[in-house]
Amino acid sequence: MDKKINIYKTMLELADTTLEGVEHIHSRTMEGRFDETAELFTDVADSFHEMKKALHCYHPGYGESSLELLSKDVISGMQLLLSAYEGDADVRPMVVLQFSLVPGFRRWHEALQEELNGLCAPAMN
Repeated sequence: MDKKINIYKTMLELADTTLEGVEHIHSRTMEGRFDETAELFTDVADSFHEMKKALHCYHPGYGESSLELLSKDVISGMQLLLSAYEGDADVRPMVVLQFSLVPGFRRWHEALQEELNGLCAPAMN
């Protein structure tokens, strides 16, 4: 059980860092520096993917949790933002960040904290 608890704690720390990355991309985009955020976006997408993989392996009932649905929202926002990085003129990065990716990731992050803290709490007692 200790191994799972350590994985959950590490995942929560990574989720915090990833949220900071998403918010940094948003702030840079607000400053008109969207093109400078591509590498950070790659890191954000990679860390989200790794967290999802870990959830599938170590979280009992992940498929039935709200996290699965919220993950789909985050992925949708990431796919739209990726289109903007690839030069799709129909995609406006600020709109995607402000109305899709940032709020979607925050909801996912909050749900992750609730789920994993709930799983960690019984082991701490």
